[in-house]
Amino acid sequence: MVVHGEEESLGAAKGVAAGSTDELTNLGFRLGLMGYPAETTTNGDTIAKTALQYFENHDHSRFVCNFGTTAADNDLLREGVRDNWYKVQPYLIALFTARGIPMLWQGQEFGENYYVPDSGFGRVALLRPVRWDYFYDPVGRSVSALVRTLVALRHRLPQLRQGDHFFHNDRARYQGQGVLVFSRRLGDDETVVALNFGDGDRTVPFTFSRSGKYREELHGHDLSDVVAGQDSWLTVPGNYGRVWTGAG
Repeated sequence: MVVHGEEESLGAAKGVAAGSTDELTNLGFRLGLMGYPAETTTNGDTIAKTALQYFENHDHSRFVCNFGTTAADNDLLREGVRDNWYKVQPYLIALFTARGIPMLWQGQEFGENYYVPDSGFGRVALLRPVRWDYFYDPVGRSVSALVRTLVALRHRLPQLRQGDHFFHNDRARYQGQGVLVFSRRLGDDETVVALNFGDGDRTVPFTFSRSGKYREELHGHDLSDVVAGQDSWLTVPGNYGRVWTGAG
């Protein structure tokens, strides 16, 4: 069974985009679907249950609008500044590595940037077709390349689809630095995700549960000679993320 949440992840993500450390902690819990039951019982049958995770849908402005909009004579004609698309990257990485089912809204995968007002007839009376030409410009190519990488990664790693989710909730180490860290585990397979929502690179400590080598899934920044129980130092680029999987 798949259910819609009450947009907790989206609300927390908007708070993070506005600079709230408290909402960064909230987002960490929301990405793990804290408080959502993993199963439900109906007429004596136990059914697995999960939720959709999303940062864009038909009811809201495109997420890039949180980082600035273009000026326009009519408020309805405002649009998100597509040159700020890079700030959306950690949210996309979060979407595909979080617990639940990721949902991409139409054109999100190549950087649509419509603004939608919070109230009034302009929410529904203005036609907002997907602009397919965005797929071919520099922003669209960059966004779609990242999304394709993340889709393939989620398909290849079952722990991202089915595994347990553990949020490393440490404000001093992580959230206070604008960083979010969580782990996905299924059996002996473990993936550690570190997201940096700030503009500058951050280097943070992390204690892995197993020794050995960890493969970095996005750009090959592997970690060698990790020692279980001892801090390793993780460098995460600004407005981006790293995904490490134990290589055995």
